[in-house]
Amino acid sequence: MGLRQKVQREMADSALPDDLKAEFHSLSAWAHTLPGKFADRVRIRLIDAASIEGFFKSLVHRFWRYPAFAVEGQRYVGSDFARVDALIVQALRRKEENARVSPDATKSN
Repeated sequence: MGLRQKVQREMADSALPDDLKAEFHSLSAWAHTLPGKFADRVRIRLIDAASIEGFFKSLVHRFWRYPAFAVEGQRYVGSDFARVDALIVQALRRKEENARVSPDATKSN
């Protein structure tokens, strides 16, 4: 963990109320499981809802509560990370199906 990450973690730990701190740690623990589940097929971006980028992403995706997740156009708001995992699995399946269909479509032309 780099110095910047350590400083950010310390700031988050000291600035958050206990319930949000627990939610943050739960989210962080789940995010660390993704490489083991999906290897390099998944890229995750954590965006602070209070940042400028977070504000605009919230408007675009119409998120009014958090944590919120957008997976290939599918949305989920809540802390049931199994549901997010299911969205990821569905998105990966769609991507694999499209990859299988694409080469056949180009060969027939």
